[in-house]
Amino acid sequence: MTQGDIEKAMRRALEHHQAGRLAEAGEIYGRVVAAQPRHANAMRLLGVIARQEGRFDAAMELIQRAIEIDPAMAEAHHNLGDALRSRGKLDEAIGAYGRAAELRPDWAEAHGALGDALREQGKLEQAIEECKKVVQLKPAMAAGYLSLGRAYHSQGNRGKAMAAYATAIGLRPDWPDAHDSLGNALWDEERIDEAIAAYSKAVELKPGHLRANWSLGKILARLGRLDEAIVCFRRAVDGNPANAKAHFFLGHTLQRAGRVEAASAAYREAIRLRPDTPEWEFKLSALLGDRSVATAPTQYVRELFEEYAPKFDKHLVEKLKYQAPQELLRAVQAATPRRDLDVLDLGCGTGLCGQEFRPCARRLVGVDLSPAMIRAAGTRGIYDQLITGEILPVLGDAPGSYDLIVAGDVLIYVGDLTDFMPAVARALRGGGLFACSIEDYDGQGFFLHSEERFAHSIGYVREMASASGLTEVSADKAAIRCNAGAEVPGWIVVLGNST
Repeated sequence: MTQGDIEKAMRRALEHHQAGRLAEAGEIYGRVVAAQPRHANAMRLLGVIARQEGRFDAAMELIQRAIEIDPAMAEAHHNLGDALRSRGKLDEAIGAYGRAAELRPDWAEAHGALGDALREQGKLEQAIEECKKVVQLKPAMAAGYLSLGRAYHSQGNRGKAMAAYATAIGLRPDWPDAHDSLGNALWDEERIDEAIAAYSKAVELKPGHLRANWSLGKILARLGRLDEAIVCFRRAVDGNPANAKAHFFLGHTLQRAGRVEAASAAYREAIRLRPDTPEWEFKLSALLGDRSVATAPTQYVRELFEEYAPKFDKHLVEKLKYQAPQELLRAVQAATPRRDLDVLDLGCGTGLCGQEFRPCARRLVGVDLSPAMIRAAGTRGIYDQLITGEILPVLGDAPGSYDLIVAGDVLIYVGDLTDFMPAVARALRGGGLFACSIEDYDGQGFFLHSEERFAHSIGYVREMASASGLTEVSADKAAIRCNAGAEVPGWIVVLGNST
């Protein structure tokens, strides 16, 4: 190919590329590279197509080769940053975007990409500075204000974020992403009606907009407008059929609406698309009453309480009338008058049990899966030690260490007690006590019910205790909390280690 032929071929390829005809463009770029192996731009654009097709490793290799041919090509460094960012390699992406901005300091898009990557890495001050450069260089570019707004939003400066989003919308009123981002800030400000309006506008402009439909659906579901929420999540699924989370949220909302068969189908599709999610399988099992499930997955419990932590005390005490800590304390005080106990609070949460038992504890240790719960428990100032971790390893690391182990609303996430009861027995000193609350199951063994909690028969608990060398001190029926206005029947059980 002559130089003239190559120039004509590149023009044709770019026309195809800009029109989205990637195969045709790639074929021509390939012919150019075959004829002129050091044609940096054709090599770069082959890399761009590879990234657009999701072939990120090939993209990085091709763009790196283009940079080796022409190290001063700012566009190649920007494209490399895009490929690295798609791979989650933010440090390297920031370096590539930074080099593009150095080579072309007046290139607003390079500063914008650098700002977005810095924001994703949590370097918010630097991100804001880069985004400010974008709007200075191109005051009429809506994307610059959107990036700036997101950086301010991540920083917690929602006022400036909303101002930037409003400017972006003023410049480009038909941009759904800008309306969606404005909705996020309004939601965080608890301006719910305005947030609904912003998300609704994003969905009007792009009916399949994933994030806007998710957010709008979540708000409507929390307001109890389940039918409207289901419509939102169905739109998310229709517009993004390969997105597992869209199917999951649809299933969750259908379940809340009592549409079990449709919810099961949505959960199954979510699990098919993302089979490595035991927490989703657990929700489906609970919905179907699957008796083969032995315990709640660790990730499920951790995520549940990470989200629950800020409102845990208010919701549990005021709405659910949670009485288990007080009932457990009364049962333990009836069993022993001691006030010098070394106490382990399993699943300590925010410390509701711990605060009851502190007066009779010489030493009080709390363990919980959720870092947010551990932080909340720490603010009470009642624990001598707090451990973020799983219960069984903590019990296993402390043989014969405790006079009292307390488990308030813990066994609702542990169905099979085969490993749990012996671990408790080994961690107790001779004469030590184990006090727990359980939900009552009027059957044999344990049962995972649709509320995603385990209930146990008192007979099963007694059987597991006896097999582990624990003897019954007391077992009393009690209403451990309320659910939907009705008392949840349960038991307060105290077991003793006679060894």
